[in-house]
Amino acid sequence: MEWGIAINLREPVSEIVEKAMVADTGGLDSVWITDYPATKLSPVLASVVAQKTVKCRIGVGLLSPLIYPPTQIVRFMSSLIRAHGNRFDLLLGPGDKTRLANIGVQYGKGTALVKEMAESLSAVREGLADFKDCRVFFGAQGFKMIEISRASDGVLLNYSDPEMIQWAITALGRVPAGFGVGVFPPTLVGDSVSCHERLGVRGSAAVVALGLSPAMMKQFNLYEALLPALSLFRERGKVDENVIQLLDQSIIDRFCVCENLEGVCNRLLQFEKLGVTMIVFGPPQGSNHEGVNQLVQAKNTCKKPDWAPRSPYS
Repeated sequence: MEWGIAINLREPVSEIVEKAMVADTGGLDSVWITDYPATKLSPVLASVVAQKTVKCRIGVGLLSPLIYPPTQIVRFMSSLIRAHGNRFDLLLGPGDKTRLANIGVQYGKGTALVKEMAESLSAVREGLADFKDCRVFFGAQGFKMIEISRASDGVLLNYSDPEMIQWAITALGRVPAGFGVGVFPPTLVGDSVSCHERLGVRGSAAVVALGLSPAMMKQFNLYEALLPALSLFRERGKVDENVIQLLDQSIIDRFCVCENLEGVCNRLLQFEKLGVTMIVFGPPQGSNHEGVNQLVQAKNTCKKPDWAPRSPYS
């Protein structure tokens, strides 16, 4: 399984580069420069990271066609590849509805959004056809977006719950040869973790949970449990500590990977059995140097010859 780590572009450039170098020298397969509506462009930071790293692939995105036209996305990626070689991957998708609304970008109606995403994916794939080593992934949650992802090189699911992953893989149905199934969950991995005490991972998981469509909430029997937090979230327009406190830890646990070093090995083995080929460890794992170091240590733990999954009853 491929291991990647997401690094937030809101941090100082020097910190982003240093963490990317730790990931690269530590053997992580990819570094993802996440893109939010912010003051820095992820393709620009990806160029800086490419100059300071050697082995790892560099992922750009999620880039939303609601912000960047497909022609601009193609220019971003083709410029990076020409300057730094065939080390780049791209993640497309609509993006977070609330964050986009904060900068005046509206999702629009479901049918129109699905059509726009499908057309944008097709245009980007066509524009990057000469760069065959650049994988174009599609970020998805709901059924229609998962259907669209079949036209990409792979889907990245915002899920960490095995039931949800299995549902998504079933929804995908038959896919082209080489199609990758990845997950991109909020993550906290370390020597010892206390998930219920860590606001960072709880907040990231809450954003994912509350970002589900009502149909998806009902699909996984979560609507009633999420409703109090969802109502306060809609009232305040943000996921703050009061919103997070309205979510039971059992719900939080379904939307993140929060494990010690051995626990993450077991979790990834479970993912592999479902058909997952790639994981990008999302925030807050890459928010500091220690988080990157801990993930490198986790990968080394999982690949040791003497490591074997242990039963929780042993």
